[in-house]
Amino acid sequence: MSRDTKLFPGAVLSYSSGSENRTPYGFRIVKPGGNLLALIRSKFPELVADFGDRLPMVINAYPATIGTFDFGVLVDSYLSYTTASRALELASAENMPVMLLGQCLFIADLLLRHIAQNRPMPKTLLLGMGGYPTPVSLEHTFREVCAGVGTNVSIMHGYGVAEVDAACLLSVSRNEKGQSLYIKRGDDVEVAFEGTDLLLSLKDGAGGYRMKDFKTGDKGVQEANGYTISNPERLHPQIGTMLDGWKVSDWQRRTGYLHLGKNLAVQLRKRETPTLPFEVDYFEYEKLHGFSWLFKPQWKMFHANVPIMRRTLL
Repeated sequence: MSRDTKLFPGAVLSYSSGSENRTPYGFRIVKPGGNLLALIRSKFPELVADFGDRLPMVINAYPATIGTFDFGVLVDSYLSYTTASRALELASAENMPVMLLGQCLFIADLLLRHIAQNRPMPKTLLLGMGGYPTPVSLEHTFREVCAGVGTNVSIMHGYGVAEVDAACLLSVSRNEKGQSLYIKRGDDVEVAFEGTDLLLSLKDGAGGYRMKDFKTGDKGVQEANGYTISNPERLHPQIGTMLDGWKVSDWQRRTGYLHLGKNLAVQLRKRETPTLPFEVDYFEYEKLHGFSWLFKPQWKMFHANVPIMRRTLL
C-alpha cells in the first residue's frame, strides 16, 4: 500500500518479510486468493488429476496471510506445527485432497515430523512452494517419504516479489542442470530483461499496470521451455551443490538452515545429536546464528561487515 491508499472497514493488512519497504506503509491489503485450483487445472492438469470433484483443503504454511480461496476450505497454520499437523489429520479423516502452501523448509519440518509420528496423511497432496528455491534433494525427499505412507504428492514452485505479487511465475519441471523452469501464470504477468536482470510487470485488467518493469534483484535467462532464475546472494552455487548432495536421511536430521562463513554450521532438528563436526544442536545453532521459521535461510557466503539480506524469492 502507499500513502494514497484508502483503508476501509474489513480491510486485512499483511506484511511480507520479503518486502524492502520498511516504513509503516510496507503493509499490503489482503485480497482474495483467486481460483488457484482452476489456474492449476488449466496450466498443469496432471498436478490435480487425483483431486476429482472432492472438496480440497488449503493449508497456509506461510508466515503471512495469503488471502482467501473460495474453491476450498482454508486453514491458516500460523507456522504452528500442531495446527498444520491437525489439519492434515482432518483432511485424511474427511478424504479431502490437500494443497499445502508454504516455504520448503517449514513444509519439510511439518511433513517429516508428522510422518515420523505415524499420524494420518491425506491420500492426495499438492505442495505449492515459494519464498526461496527448493533444493532438488529436498524435492526428492518429499516424494520418497510421502510415497512411503501411500500419499500421492505433486509439487509446484512459485516465484514473485512482495512489491508485485506472489506466484507471478510457476514451475513444475527443471532443466538438465536441476534449475526450476518457470512459466507466466497468465496474461496479467509480463517478463522483461535488462541484460540478465529480471524485471516483472503486473497488468491491472483495465489496460494499465499495477506495477511496470519492477527490478526483482534477481538474474534470469529465457530458455526454450521457460525462465530460469538465480541470485548467488540468495542461493550461492556452492551451497546449492552441498544441499543437493544431501540424502533423505540428512534432511530427516537437518533443518536446512546453515551458516557458511569461516566455518560451516548446519542446524539439526530437535532431539537430534551431532555426529559430524559441522552439525550443531537445534538450540545451540539458534544461540550462535539466530533462527526462526519467520525468516528465510541465508544460503549465501558470509563475509565480515556485509549485512544479512532477508529479501529472497517469494
